[in-house]
Amino acid sequence: MNVLILMTDQHRFDALSCAGSAAVHTPNLDALAAEGTRFSEACCPTPVCIASRHSFMTGRRARDHRWVANNALPGPRPELPTIMTLLHQQGYHTHGVGKMHFHGRHHGLEVHERMEECCPSRIDDDYLMYLEGQGVRTRYPQGLRDLLYYQPQTCGIPERHSQNAWVARRAIECLRQHQRYRGDQPLFLWASWIAPHPPFAPCEPYDSLYDPDDMPAPIYPGRPLATLPSVTWGHRARLDGAHMDPDRIKRIRALYHGQIAHVDNAIGRVLAALEQLGMAEDTAVLFTSDHGDMLGDHGLSQKNVPYEPSIRVPMILRWPGRTTPGTVCDDLVGLTDVLPTLIDELAVPYPTDLPPLPGASLLGRDGGGLGRKRTGYMIDYGDRRNRWICSRSKTHKYVLWADGGAEELYDLTNDPHELTNIAAEKAGLVPGLRERVLAWERTQGLLQSFDGSAFRTFPAPPLPDGDPKGVNLNESKWPDQLPVEERHTVETFAEAFSRAVAKETALSPDKLSLSDYKRKRGAPLKETPWQEAWEKA
Repeated sequence: MNVLILMTDQHRFDALSCAGSAAVHTPNLDALAAEGTRFSEACCPTPVCIASRHSFMTGRRARDHRWVANNALPGPRPELPTIMTLLHQQGYHTHGVGKMHFHGRHHGLEVHERMEECCPSRIDDDYLMYLEGQGVRTRYPQGLRDLLYYQPQTCGIPERHSQNAWVARRAIECLRQHQRYRGDQPLFLWASWIAPHPPFAPCEPYDSLYDPDDMPAPIYPGRPLATLPSVTWGHRARLDGAHMDPDRIKRIRALYHGQIAHVDNAIGRVLAALEQLGMAEDTAVLFTSDHGDMLGDHGLSQKNVPYEPSIRVPMILRWPGRTTPGTVCDDLVGLTDVLPTLIDELAVPYPTDLPPLPGASLLGRDGGGLGRKRTGYMIDYGDRRNRWICSRSKTHKYVLWADGGAEELYDLTNDPHELTNIAAEKAGLVPGLRERVLAWERTQGLLQSFDGSAFRTFPAPPLPDGDPKGVNLNESKWPDQLPVEERHTVETFAEAFSRAVAKETALSPDKLSLSDYKRKRGAPLKETPWQEAWEKA
């Protein structure tokens, strides 16, 4: 049995038409769901790229692989068995295309065709090298990350050369070449798209596919800052006021869903090739994402928080002969259940000198679902002040924060959007939930979270005056590292910036923190439409 993993990045659980969304049309993923099992309650173990992907491929939690966020705990990182190393030992060819966020490691991939964020050098990225070979002059193929990271913008790359199309094309080529030259060898292929991760910069025609007026407004965008732990305030700042600007946030949401529609089209091409090559009946296909995106809900951007749009992910499994077409399973599953599924279904040996994996097979019962009922799924994030631990059941969610020792409890049955924290109201219920997450933290979480037997907390800082706003500088520097004789092959910053904002009627310099951007030494906006505003900032 071949294995095909289709993964998006920062894809909300509800951003599929088969999941009930009216904001996006995903016919190819809908068709995959109709042919397999959709897990409607799937969660990620840690809502951020690197940590979640390491848990996905190792089946283990941050305590074991040591990635607690997009940073690792101090000390050496272990070489744990991964999906790829285990399948390679069983004779599989292991091939990856697109974003992996592995920081130079391969983790068992024989071939990795790279398309990453923030590459240090063009030669380190296969997609950037492809663009050079095609004569595509672009500086920011994913969009500008500094001032415009979480703002509406568009990409000038033609669709046929876009990131989304490139991943699909390389995945299809892998399938074709594998069938032609390795027809008797099983294949593991992981196709991984960066979209719909910000910046929100789809190419034409996906930048105008959806009308912002048709987008739902964020839920609870004006949530009082006092009800949010201070470690989340930066996610509000990064919105730079977009959550309270209806035109801007709806345009952001339209672009986000345009990216998803583009990926759906790309996935459709991969699945069509699988069918045309006669490989579909001998290939298990899993579609999922590493985490979600708040998109202005609760007045927050990004992920990193324990709320539903951040922690829940889409998950569809089509396993010929094992999943029942059209099944919707509401078991409490997560990304840590994928490796146990492959181990069970493919009879893959797992080292006996390692502790048992925390997950269980997604095919534990006929048609798809866990073999044994799970009453809750644990999600954790960060260390020290940034640490939080969440226990999510079908009916309730409890969160313990190191920041201020804050506690949150939500009734997901009657309050699915988590509008009301009932921790104080249900004071009799909280101690048992607190002890449950602390018991998990002692055995499967971080021992660094404790001072003796007590959970380590950090004093909360005072509230700022008004909503925080600001800019983070995290733009890729690869264009500046090019040899002088190659710099004409990419746009100038002024060209790239001017193109990015050219269509954005909901965006203007007076809405953004230009002074903060200038103070932090962001790129000068000379020779752009915003030059005058930048000079006055």
